[in-house]
Amino acid sequence: MFNDLLRRLGLISARATEPEAVVEVKDDLADIPALVQDGRAAEAEARLRACLARDARHVDALHYLGLICHQSGRHLEAVRHIREAARLAPDAAFVYANLAEVLRATGDIGGAEQAVREALRLNPEQPAAQFNLAVVLSARQAHADALEPALRALAANPEWPQALMLAANLYIALDERAKAQELLDRAYALQPDDPATLVTTLRNRAWMCDWRSDRGPGHVNLAPFIAMLERWAKDPRDAAFDSLNPFVAYEYPVSQGLRDAVTQGYAGRMVESVLGGKPPPPYPSPASGRGEKLRVGYVSADFHRHPTMHLMRGLFALHDRSRFEIFAYSMGPDDGSDYRREAVGGVDHFIDIQGETAQQSAERIRKDGIHILVDLKGYTHAARPEIFALRPAPLRVAWLGYPASTGRGINDYAIVDAVSAPPEQQAHWGEQLVRLPHSYQVNDHRQPIAPLTPERSALGLPALERDGKGFVFACFNHLYKIEPRMFAAWMRILARVPGSVLWLYESNAAARDNLRMEATACGIDAERLVFGPTMAKAEHLARLRQAGLMLDTLWINAHTGASDALWAGVPVLTCPQDTFASRVAASLVTAAGLPQLVCGSLEDYEEMAVRLATQPDELRALREHLESQHERLPLFDTPRFARNLERAFEEMWRRQVAGEKPRGFAVEEPGGS
Repeated sequence: MFNDLLRRLGLISARATEPEAVVEVKDDLADIPALVQDGRAAEAEARLRACLARDARHVDALHYLGLICHQSGRHLEAVRHIREAARLAPDAAFVYANLAEVLRATGDIGGAEQAVREALRLNPEQPAAQFNLAVVLSARQAHADALEPALRALAANPEWPQALMLAANLYIALDERAKAQELLDRAYALQPDDPATLVTTLRNRAWMCDWRSDRGPGHVNLAPFIAMLERWAKDPRDAAFDSLNPFVAYEYPVSQGLRDAVTQGYAGRMVESVLGGKPPPPYPSPASGRGEKLRVGYVSADFHRHPTMHLMRGLFALHDRSRFEIFAYSMGPDDGSDYRREAVGGVDHFIDIQGETAQQSAERIRKDGIHILVDLKGYTHAARPEIFALRPAPLRVAWLGYPASTGRGINDYAIVDAVSAPPEQQAHWGEQLVRLPHSYQVNDHRQPIAPLTPERSALGLPALERDGKGFVFACFNHLYKIEPRMFAAWMRILARVPGSVLWLYESNAAARDNLRMEATACGIDAERLVFGPTMAKAEHLARLRQAGLMLDTLWINAHTGASDALWAGVPVLTCPQDTFASRVAASLVTAAGLPQLVCGSLEDYEEMAVRLATQPDELRALREHLESQHERLPLFDTPRFARNLERAFEEMWRRQVAGEKPRGFAVEEPGGS
């Protein structure tokens, strides 16, 4: 009975055997698990509360009630009940294991670890406790430490899908993707209808550039994935989709209508879960703003060495302090880097909210009197969109970190530009679009490049010969962005430019082997693919100078990577599609004064790549443009960008003060420059 309830709540595997979790249940509670399993949780909760009214020390009732609260998202109440159950039954290992689970849900990772270690002290062989310890350690980013208990839990039951998935995700975090894939294939065989298993399996194969399917090499079978998206769009409240991120719909060529439905379903469910149909608390002051500075709060988990801070590093200090008061709310770790120090030093108030619940953070932001709250994460890793769903500020603005809509109800505005999000795209956004002049993407105009450019031989690149042989096409995008269609185009380009090479980011050995196999299948010598390892940013920018031309990917463009190449003086060739994520590079090269590098079709893209590789004078002119203009280009003029962003904020707030509903507009520079 007890296991049935745990399975319903997702705390242990349906295949797990956990004899220690079988407890004696008094007759008056014997049918509680069945009620929950039948969707009658409210009735079960009423029974449990009545039981506790008669006997406040009823351990089973406290434990059950805590689990039901956990299932319904009332995690703090769940902690209170299960903690009391643990106090009354201090030798019950399974109670401590579940206490760890609910503490983790509140963000109390330290408390969760303490509870699960107590469960293991009481019963060292308990698989559920081993599983929870691995989950807690993973939440602390201690992936290597988490792997051992995860594998122990899996050894206790090799057909436990959740344990298979946990161990696979830990291998992924450790970049051992081939080992992860073995476990993912086993999990998928056990639960082929589970969306998270399908998506994780598909995405891990994408990171390994493993495109083999029943149609042969170079193809990905997307039929199950599309069917899963259609199911999600029809029933976004299905708990099977809880762990999925709506951005997965943008990583493959599916209909925009399907992407919109998945995104809005996700956003709507989140808003309902945090607000429950109730309006947010009132703001501490009316939306007047007259005579006071505009308080802008940036929310991110990336105030450290991260691509977002590579872009934003110089922005915070450039805000006009006579008109703006700048807050930063950090949900991520302090890595001790210069990026972190500059973020802290560049704002007026730096607040660490990493250990807070969404409700606590929203209340803090509300008390700080923030006028405009900027969402730098969207639905990316470590995001907390529930903070924005709680509406802790009069205006919420999505910008920079997430290349798609967050859906209606999360943010009021999204900051874009006319290239990345043309006016006709408004219908696919839940936010009202604010278009900046030039590009939506900020860049750091002080970003250093190491003074010495490495020799080609030191990078594994061929020498550039007088006849043009040795030309280097480069793409340092994450490898999951490469898809078979674009890779085939790259191979055709290599075939037409004798002696050229393709320089790629070296992510994992499986990807390297698979890409070389695909190259060979296309008739290209596998040695013409060169892989570059991760390097410090300044050194990476210096080595990029050895590339002749950067080739962009198709559905998910280079974003920070494209700016890196342009900053290093390397032209970027791109072929925009119909989504924001696939139009970012077009925005960047246009703001860099090179709109001719935006290709209307894949055929044009191939022709342009070949022409630039074989016409050195034309390519040299492009490089000279980037190198001579540099900081004067709109893309790299950070002070100019800061003024335009501030104009956007002030116009948003002017409309708010006037009582107008959010609606899109374009920011204009003085003099129309």
